[in-house]
Amino acid sequence: MPRIVHFSFPGHGSINPTLPVMRELVRRGDEVIYFATEQFRQAIQATGAGFCTYTPRIAMPVQGPGPFAQVSTTLETLLEFSRAILDDHLKQVRSLRPTHIMYDSFAPWGSFIAQLLRLPSIASVPSILINAEIDGRYGHGQAEDPRLTREWCAEFGARCRTLPTGPSPTQLLQSYGDLNIVYTSRAFQPMAEGFDEQRFQFVGPCFDAPANTSAQADARPIVLISLGTVYSDPDFFRRSAEELLDTPWHIVILNGSRPQASQLSLLQGCSAFVTHGGMNSVQEALYYGVPMVLTPQASDHFWISARVMELGAGVLLRSVREDIERILSDAKYAAAARCMGESLRAAGGPTRAADAIQNFMTNSASSPILASDSSSPTVRPGVRYASRTR
Repeated sequence: MPRIVHFSFPGHGSINPTLPVMRELVRRGDEVIYFATEQFRQAIQATGAGFCTYTPRIAMPVQGPGPFAQVSTTLETLLEFSRAILDDHLKQVRSLRPTHIMYDSFAPWGSFIAQLLRLPSIASVPSILINAEIDGRYGHGQAEDPRLTREWCAEFGARCRTLPTGPSPTQLLQSYGDLNIVYTSRAFQPMAEGFDEQRFQFVGPCFDAPANTSAQADARPIVLISLGTVYSDPDFFRRSAEELLDTPWHIVILNGSRPQASQLSLLQGCSAFVTHGGMNSVQEALYYGVPMVLTPQASDHFWISARVMELGAGVLLRSVREDIERILSDAKYAAAARCMGESLRAAGGPTRAADAIQNFMTNSASSPILASDSSSPTVRPGVRYASRTR
């Protein structure tokens, strides 16, 4: 029987989309063992997957982006995490005798373990796919990192080569697998033609849709404001509330502690959404046809926000009040959001994701590993990609 060992990047934005997929795989009889930090134990075990706690050396920021606010510190942290997991978990994973390794594309240690164990790999991609061309076209607006000098890059590259797999810095930031599960539609993905249709499977957003609660006594349009679970900014919320006094809208502000279900429930009845442009929030809004005012905070928010604007489903924040009025008064924004929502709903969700994973596991060439195996890094065996239909 297939046995997947999954390595998460321990953040809500990365873990939430995987939970319905894990539940569906377990329901079909597959065995999943899921590595994450302790705060996610209950949610992961609820899917039926086995849970393994990461080493205490994997310490995520309690509030805010912490070291993930800059490229250089992100790279350093991912390298430290990778070293910790290879040191503390590689022997444990060998003893679990997996047939396949699955990992978040922002958790490069999963790719490294797949290479060391010579096993086929499946990447869970919680954002849009990125290459140099996409970064050049959509990645404007991010603050420069002054540490990224030629000398720093050379020194950091040497540090990367001390890992058994000798990754490049680029491989730390985005690690794609033999199969890649992408939680959006091919229509939303920029420059989708550059990605192989079999290796990259676009399955749409994966979440448990709450019961429809859109009926309300207050007939005013609902405007939701949220910066996600990491980038909560009390000053931004305060300024927004002051600016939106005496408007003809029902304003709802969610801070970073909100559960996912509350945002999903509210979006079903929303007319506009002020958001940081995180992938999960954007996909949820488009799923329900809600146009957006976008205020990207970091990293992939800029790429995702640029894509939303290119598709005509949102505008970049300048003035909260004026921008909300703009997208509410022009029907083209809601029409574009609804159009994209149709593509997301048609992508298939957790069922399509599980189909793609099972097809891949059936058709991928793998060699069983022994608990005592201490092989050096090597090229993984060839993989025969499955047909897109089962």
